[in-house]
Amino acid sequence: LRQKQQGPLEISAAEAMDGVVAGDKLKAVLGLGTALFLLDRPRTHWLLRPGTWVPVSLICLAAGRGQLTLSATAASQGTPPSAGGQSSLLSILASLISQNHGLTPQITTLFGDVIGLIVLKEVLAAVLAAKRFIAARLSLRAIPSSTEISKTLLSFVMEVGSRVPFLSAVLDKQVQKEVGKMEESLMETLRPKDRNAQYAMPEDGMAADEILSMLRGLAEKEDMKWQEGLVSGAVYHGESKHLQLLNEAYAAYSVCNPLHPDIWPSSIKYEAEVVQWVANLVNAGDQGVCGCVTSGGTESIILAIKAHRDHARATKGILHPELIACTSAHAAVDKACDLMGIQLVKVPMTEDYTIDVAAVRRCLSADTILVYSSAPSFPQGVIDPISTLSDLCLGHGVGLHVDCCLGGFILPFARDMDEFDIPAFDFGLPGVTSMSVDTHKYGYSSKGTSVVLYRNKALRKQQYFAYPEWTGGLYVTPTIAGSRPGALTVAAWASLASIGKKGFQERTKSIIHCAQAIAQGVKNIPGLFIMGDQRAMIVCFGSREFNVLRVGDMMSKKGWSLNSLQHPNAVHICCTIRTIGHEKKFLDDLAEATAHVRANSSGKDAEDSSAAMYGMAGGMPNGPVKELMFTYTDIKLVV
Repeated sequence: LRQKQQGPLEISAAEAMDGVVAGDKLKAVLGLGTALFLLDRPRTHWLLRPGTWVPVSLICLAAGRGQLTLSATAASQGTPPSAGGQSSLLSILASLISQNHGLTPQITTLFGDVIGLIVLKEVLAAVLAAKRFIAARLSLRAIPSSTEISKTLLSFVMEVGSRVPFLSAVLDKQVQKEVGKMEESLMETLRPKDRNAQYAMPEDGMAADEILSMLRGLAEKEDMKWQEGLVSGAVYHGESKHLQLLNEAYAAYSVCNPLHPDIWPSSIKYEAEVVQWVANLVNAGDQGVCGCVTSGGTESIILAIKAHRDHARATKGILHPELIACTSAHAAVDKACDLMGIQLVKVPMTEDYTIDVAAVRRCLSADTILVYSSAPSFPQGVIDPISTLSDLCLGHGVGLHVDCCLGGFILPFARDMDEFDIPAFDFGLPGVTSMSVDTHKYGYSSKGTSVVLYRNKALRKQQYFAYPEWTGGLYVTPTIAGSRPGALTVAAWASLASIGKKGFQERTKSIIHCAQAIAQGVKNIPGLFIMGDQRAMIVCFGSREFNVLRVGDMMSKKGWSLNSLQHPNAVHICCTIRTIGHEKKFLDDLAEATAHVRANSSGKDAEDSSAAMYGMAGGMPNGPVKELMFTYTDIKLVV
């Protein structure tokens, strides 16, 4: 650079292209490299995308005069580097190789160019990664709290300490001590004393009557809680006649596997119709919208992200994909990015708990493949400004996913009623490229079905897996699983067919009215406030006076099963058909629980309470917290 460029680096894109045509390697590399850094935006010319600029530059350098490496004459003669420092490290390397192996000057020059490009690519990749890392952090805009700072420092100390033999033993001992305490508590909570554990398979087999008697006894005992309407979400319908229909539909197809359509051709019919019926609710008349049935919302989200990753790689050459999501996005996004090596860029919530669109705009880059939105979000139940996101993503050529797992069978019907104010959220917005809708929530089907939808078949195709070289034959699956329970898809079809549009409209109206009544009642309870703009089925509340999780613990003692939330601390109830008619009981119990917590705000939380657990997790590094979470999962799998 000192030899060839005396002034500032001011090479335009046009000059860079002139360098490409003329074979001027220096101008081409500087132009393309500088543009890649400065114009790191999705709408950048295709030549400047990471997946295409390297091979184009390689061709330009190979055709040039070797200005960035040792000249052909010097390489062939093995000229040593001069005292003035005019030869580079690459020149020395190329010289040594040509001396030892007798390479021609042309090959030596090309070799040096390739090495130089590799180094340049890695340097630029590191710079761009650092740039986007800083941009993502700046997008949060909030000054970190003392707790966040201490957690970060503790995480760093533990990470370093885990690599030092003596310190690692001390840290592991302390973690295992906490794990031991948790194991004892969980064994009592998750394993009732009257549990009849069987460690080995029966030798002769149990009689059918004995098996069914045992199953029914346990199920009837456990079903009482949700049947009484004391559970947030979990069971969304629960009417006895509807359950009977689902069970009989499942039984009729209990051995059906859609992997073998030649044996069960009707399984194709049911899946196609479920997908089309769901698409009709959110496609705004676009008949190109398509999809498939999955095992649940998490798989739908994972497949949508995979489809966008593979589509971006195939059409844009993006090799280091990034996904932008709000801090309130469902954890399935984190799981998907962890599984597929995608860089997840988190942006903050606004004061109304929706995604910060300005932060999304700042975090967009040439590697962004998808922006993730919610309608509604799980924690506060708010609907993101999807219309604004649609315009933003459409203008930058970036995908937009709408997580409508909760709202897929509520928002479309509420939108058609004048009394409810539901913003645009579906394929009626041109920027929306995929959606996820759970049939096993407000579609009232058996657990284990969801629908993932795409704007077109070209995008859906990218979620498939095909392997034509398998010795077992041509292998292709539309989802992650190979064998799938066709009976669950049939049950989903039966649920939608039996309820019909009018049935969904009636249930939607009743559920939203129930949520509105609860929200209004919460506003009248001293010490509590509603979090977010309640428009659908979720009522989320917090407190500015005390730890609201203690109220959640008190409600648990009264028989309720609510959802405890964090960042910020909150409690919510997800209203279902079972909640209808229990609004007064909920509000009375909540008022009593809140009054008790306010009167005993200085009391100590029980070790097994949500308030204590989340309080401990909030002050600990993620590493130890994960260990405790793993322990919880381990205990659930113990006989």
